[in-house]
Amino acid sequence: MRFSVERDVLADATGWAARYVPKPTAGAQQVLTGLLLEATMPTPDQDQAGDQAQARGRAPGPALTVSAFDSEVAARAPVEAVVTEPGRVVVPGRLLADVVRNLPDAPVVVEATETRVIIECGAARFRIPALAVEDYPVLPAFPPPVGEVDTLGFAAAVAQVAPAAGRDDALPVLTAVRLEIARGGLTMVATDRYRLAVRTIPWQPTVDDPDAVAHVPARLLADVAKLPTTASRVMLGMGVDEAGVPRFGLSVNGRQTIVRLLEGSFPNYRRLLPETSELTVTAPTAVLAAAVRRVALVATRTAPLRFTFSAGQVVAEAGDGGGAQASELVPVEYDGPELSVLFNPAFLLDGLAAVEGDEAIIGFATADPEIASSKPAVLTGKDDGEDYRYLLMPIRTGTA
Repeated sequence: MRFSVERDVLADATGWAARYVPKPTAGAQQVLTGLLLEATMPTPDQDQAGDQAQARGRAPGPALTVSAFDSEVAARAPVEAVVTEPGRVVVPGRLLADVVRNLPDAPVVVEATETRVIIECGAARFRIPALAVEDYPVLPAFPPPVGEVDTLGFAAAVAQVAPAAGRDDALPVLTAVRLEIARGGLTMVATDRYRLAVRTIPWQPTVDDPDAVAHVPARLLADVAKLPTTASRVMLGMGVDEAGVPRFGLSVNGRQTIVRLLEGSFPNYRRLLPETSELTVTAPTAVLAAAVRRVALVATRTAPLRFTFSAGQVVAEAGDGGGAQASELVPVEYDGPELSVLFNPAFLLDGLAAVEGDEAIIGFATADPEIASSKPAVLTGKDDGEDYRYLLMPIRTGTA
């Protein structure tokens, strides 16, 4: 195998794919710690297009593919390169990404056999042992496309919802973001049983009957959504592969991420969301968040903060008589009865960070202070409407 490619182009592709390379562990397949490089020769039609591209000073097209696979997640990145000899090789992934990233600013020439890879760039030359390409598993195909969504809107929605997902692998389905796709919108849901985040965004189905549900690992979805891209749309794919494994796919600028879906019964979250709020508090989001962070400094790691709402204000308090104490008053819009409730400060901060706009609304389903203090509160942004809701369970006094 032999090809030439621009340094920045190859560095970007290998750096992206290496994010999905598993770390070497005892008992793991060593070949999966590598990146699969596949170089193909263009067809006659591609040759003509390539000649035109080269005449304009560009590489002829994505004749190189860089792939990673850890048995749960597959990633593919097409790369524009000039291939003079096709072939396949597996190179230690993190090492390859590090090497390419640090090459001088010059064209890169890669030549490989079954046992070694030679990388030349300017005066730099690297010789890296190859991994057994015959042991590399067949990557799953991208599942059938079901629709497209705006890139920025998708990333923002994932950032709002993913923090509410669980971290306990003993309940795998709760470590997922639930995606509900329907013609009327794409809904994302996550919960760890102590809080629940729901966001609905518009999207464009590409199939006649798009209704489906997928439980996508939250950490992966959040990681993909954070990656910078110039693409305006994200393609979504969903289906079952040839082995009967349910898969979900994201394609951005030709780069594909394919993940095995999590299985299990997701909680019936809709019954938890109150239809109306009898008590509402409107607070300046940034001011309240800053106060919570300050007061939480004196709280132990698992201790809640007490929030006392009264006319025109909320007081956040932490600590007890035997140690450090803190309190801070924040002006708010509230004219209901005095209400005292305990919240996990980290969970509340996650919700405040997710709302849109300068003001956050905290709603309580009942006007009875005693009942409201033990029932979930719903946090939204003044600009969110019904598109985003963050339900937060209070901490009962008897368990505080």
